[in-house]
Amino acid sequence: MPTVVDDPQAVVAISAGDLTSLVPAGATPATSAVLARPDAPIDQIAVSWRSGESLTGRAGMIVWQHAGGDPAWRAVYAFTDPRGAGVFGVRMDRADVTGDGIADLLTFEDVGGSGACGTYRVVASTDGDARQIMRRSVCDTEIRFAGGDLRVREAVFEPDDPHCCPSAFRTTVLRWNGSDWEQMSSEVSPAPGTR
Repeated sequence: MPTVVDDPQAVVAISAGDLTSLVPAGATPATSAVLARPDAPIDQIAVSWRSGESLTGRAGMIVWQHAGGDPAWRAVYAFTDPRGAGVFGVRMDRADVTGDGIADLLTFEDVGGSGACGTYRVVASTDGDARQIMRRSVCDTEIRFAGGDLRVREAVFEPDDPHCCPSAFRTTVLRWNGSDWEQMSSEVSPAPGTR
């Protein structure tokens, strides 16, 4: 996988929206997100990609940076799911959860199944870098951006609950304090249709 893209034709193609040169050879770009501070001379773009068949192929995501007068794009963060991990694709959402004015990423590596299993990551972008500040592999859980926080909604199963029907849901709000996630609130509420 390339870590620098500096071919002039590729740089022009990227500016025109063709992100093929930002993913591994043979892979197809899937989703992308621009992570730039609007008034800064630095640009970052995240590109998820996939190669091969759904269950036997590979998927991943790369954050690229294009800075100042340097025409090259440089990879500042990446992950690749191994071949055969069963990842259908990588979904991305963006919001600023670190409070620095640059959008951060929430990714989900979807492995499907009745429990909507997969891996969530929060990737914090800064001027010149990106780093993972959360990684959580889960089932029966949904993590979303909520303003500048994370909202985690997870199923709470009683011993006799069938997998389809948890008794309740726990909703937790997490806030990044610069070095870790602080729990701001947590509430358990009965699932719809239960007593």
